[in-house]
This record gives sequence, structure tokens and C-alpha cells, in this order.
Amino acid sequence: MNKRPLGKILKIFFKKPFYIAFLNIFKYFDKPIEVLRRYLLWKGNYPTTLKVKTPMGKQEINLFSFHDTITLVECFAKLDYQAKKDISCVVDFGSNIGISASYFLTRNKNVKVYLFEPLPENIEKLKANLKGFETRYVLNDVAVGLENGHANFGFESTGRYGGLGRELPQTIQVKVRKGEEVIVDILKNEERIDILKIDVEGLETALLENLSPDSLKKIDHIYAETIYDKNLPGFEKEQYGDVVRFRNTSSAP
Repeated sequence: MNKRPLGKILKIFFKKPFYIAFLNIFKYFDKPIEVLRRYLLWKGNYPTTLKVKTPMGKQEINLFSFHDTITLVECFAKLDYQAKKDISCVVDFGSNIGISASYFLTRNKNVKVYLFEPLPENIEKLKANLKGFETRYVLNDVAVGLENGHANFGFESTGRYGGLGRELPQTIQVKVRKGEEVIVDILKNEERIDILKIDVEGLETALLENLSPDSLKKIDHIYAETIYDKNLPGFEKEQYGDVVRFRNTSSAP
């Protein structure tokens, strides 16, 4: 497939996040017309490299398919995982090829990011995208789930879409760590977590609902790639397109 259906393009125009993304594409990207052409029309060859302006200067992002362009726009233009410049600790469940991590790491020179990604092909690309940031991220080559152990992980050729137990063209067995246990371990070394980002293709809701009250108290923002109609005690909720955003009202300013 090399272009989006017209109906899908038209629907995008009527959503608020599109207007935010449109303005930010022109504000932050070196070649905004090229980004729009790739994002809306599926035009352009891959792999390619695009430059984006960040608080730490221009950052190069390697893209390997149209689907990576979607992620790039989601992170740097649509601001699905919007982060302030003074964040210090981020946990990224489902780091893919490192685009979201690149966004977090370029907010300031001190932020530390804990990354979780099980696919070897994605990890190789992630390391290339995060070159120069090696001292500020901790990479865990595991999937995040509801129990510790090993499980089948289904994925497709681009590496963007995949998850535990999913029936997709390719399958590998991966190590799995329980999400709540991961958070508890990180909080042994960090006073608080500014942002917990969850994009694990299917387990977002379950992971949210398995976080303990003690863990939730020490997380300021949670962004999960899911439609969520419930609430988390002590959090303010916003459904931003396909991402549910939670802000800790007891700790966040």
C-alpha cells in the first residue's frame, strides 16, 4: 500500500490533534512539506532521515517505513506524550525504534529514560536513533506484560505493530516482565516517575489497571495508547485521540 484512503485523510482534518500536529510540523521540522507529504499521502522512499528541532537543538531521526513517519508525527508534532522541559525520569513501555525516547531525551540534558522493547530488529534501529544518548537511557530487551516469564510475541515486517499473543505474520518467543514489578524496581532508584508511556499493542488497559496505588502515587503522568472510559483515583483524565492521558492531581503542579 502506498497511499492512504481518501476517506481516512478527510476524517483526520476534522480532529483537533490534526491541527496541533499541522502547526507543529511547520514549527519544528526542517522540511515540513516533505513531512506532510509522507504523513498524509504515504509518499516518499525509505529508509530516510528527517531533522526535528528540539530544546537541545536539531535531532536526526531515522525512518524505515511510512509507519515510522506516523510515530514521528505523533511524538514531535501531535504531542501524544507531551513532556515539559524539566522532566527527569521517563519509563517507556513499547519503545519500538526509539522515536518516543528521542523526544523524551531531547527535553533537557539530564532526563533519564527506561526503555522496554523485545524485538531485536527494533532494538538495532533504536540504538542508531539514540546514538549519543547512551549514558542517559537504560534499555531492557523484554516485553512488558502481566506476569513474569516467556511468551510468544507476534509482529509484522515494519516492527511498529506487534504484541504478546497476537497473531501476526511473524512470531518469536520473548522474555516478559510484569509491569507493576518493573515500576516498583525503577522506583527503588528514582524518587518519582515524571512520565509512564504505555504502547504495547493490546495490553495497555490491563497494565493500567494492574498498577498498585503505591506505584500510582509516584507517577506524575501516564500516557497509554488506548480508549479508556474509566478513571484512575487521584488522576485527571483526558482522551486525546487514541491516547488516554492521566495527570496526577495530588502531586503534579
